[in-house]
Amino acid sequence: MQTERIKRIIGRAVCWALVAACMCAIFYFSSRTATESTVQSSAVLEFFKRIFGESFITKTDLIVRKCAHFLEFTGLGLLFALALFAQLSKPKTALAILFTSLYAITDEVHQIFVEGRACRVYDWAIDTAGAALGAFAFLIFFMIIRKIINKKQNTKKSD
Repeated sequence: MQTERIKRIIGRAVCWALVAACMCAIFYFSSRTATESTVQSSAVLEFFKRIFGESFITKTDLIVRKCAHFLEFTGLGLLFALALFAQLSKPKTALAILFTSLYAITDEVHQIFVEGRACRVYDWAIDTAGAALGAFAFLIFFMIIRKIINKKQNTKKSD
């Protein structure tokens, strides 16, 4: 009994640590100057051009940056959903989206103080859309797992 409680506490701590680590990674990327960010985007772009060819995408720097915003916050939304579930024992999708969206606001404000970067409502909207995808992905995964578990339990009961 005590072992189960300790495992739950450790599980919660790990989930919240993952949220914090993701937030730190986002903060780090947002701390990069516009020039440094362009270099990173160019490296990603070159990778895709090597795979798909030179004519892969036009306006690529913008696309790479917006996809990075979206994917960072998709991950954070998923991790918030996981941590809230671990903490409260039930999915809290709206809360995960809210917390992630609030962090996105702080991220945009932070960028005001970084050389060549700016605070954009458009980026916050992209971040929040990513948060919603991550939180809903967790919810769908949770519902699938719950359905599988219920099906197995019902099968054992009927045997």
